Amino acid sequence: MGGYGSGKQSNKWTTNQVSCVRVKEVGAADRLHGSVRFRYTLNGKPVEHTVQLTQTACNYGGVRHWFRCEHCQRRVGVLYFSGGQCACRKCFKLAYKSERESRHYRLFRKADKIRERLGWWAGIALPDGEKPKGMHWKTFYRMKAKHDATVQRICGITAQLCATWSGRLQR
Repeated sequence: MGGYGSGKQSNKWTTNQVSCVRVKEVGAADRLHGSVRFRYTLNGKPVEHTVQLTQTACNYGGVRHWFRCEHCQRRVGVLYFSGGQCACRKCFKLAYKSERESRHYRLFRKADKIRERLGWWAGIALPDGEKPKGMHWKTFYRMKAKHDATVQRICGITAQLCATWSGRLQR
């Protein structure tokens, strides 16, 4: 009980494991038409979906286009294709990849994101770089403090995991 790999796990598929199309990728002519047709083959059989498009007015003019999910009729910006079906993320019960990450991996990703914004190489074991040209010192110090706090949390969690594992090895 409570061993390595235990905890929140699911066999739920994630959005990056399924083909998708975004409404932004649909051509302007299709958007004016009010619907879009997707054709593809699945196991040698032709599959066709006709998806309705809707639009909403934006606050400062213009319109935003949306797909209408065939199953739940929700207004969505991304549709997913799986097993000959076309539906939204909720209907397929898809999770985002980040929802399946452990706390440890989320912290590593957070630290790497800060390092990328600072123009440093990814990886907390690498030395810190210089302040990027054009960045205010106040911003640099704030981001560096956030990075250092994240690294401290990673080190603390890693120490806890090592202590737990060494205790199990000694039994």
